[in-house]
Amino acid sequence: MLVSDLPPEDGQDALSFINLIEVLFLSELRGQGISLQSIRAMIEKARKLMGTEHPFAIRQFHTDGKAIWIETAEATGDRRLVDLTDGNGAMLEVLERSFRKSVSFDQLTGAANQWRPCADQPRVILDPARQFGRPIDSETGIPTEILADALRAEGGDVARVAKLWEVPADAVEQAAEFELWVNRRMAA
Repeated sequence: MLVSDLPPEDGQDALSFINLIEVLFLSELRGQGISLQSIRAMIEKARKLMGTEHPFAIRQFHTDGKAIWIETAEATGDRRLVDLTDGNGAMLEVLERSFRKSVSFDQLTGAANQWRPCADQPRVILDPARQFGRPIDSETGIPTEILADALRAEGGDVARVAKLWEVPADAVEQAAEFELWVNRRMAA
């Protein structure tokens, strides 16, 4: 269904940042109960109409793709997708607004270029052009892992870490919260 931009590594499929954004959007669709059949139909139609292998990761799909949603709903009869598109697309707009709130798109290319994975930590972003795409503090560029490790090393003293790293206290707090969230998800 997805086209990877990277060759397999050690026998495992590898995903680019653009693929990560596509997976995020697919996950939201699946979370709304949309069938894989409908998603496949939608992605194929969008690929043809938009001329890209990665339609879910470009701004145009999220601003001009309403007809693709509706045509896919009509073609597949997927009740959940039909529910998203009827009523003037109210549910569709909510779904896309939540996606657009977490993803930023490049002004020139329209491709996704940043992702804020947690609404509770707005300073934390993934940006493939900074720190090799590692989660970072958006203002300073310091990886969240480093700030969280520094906080552990300083016995939880946020003010001390903020002073040592010359960052605001909320950068340290959000980095630590994000790393805790990631570690919990990895352990689950």
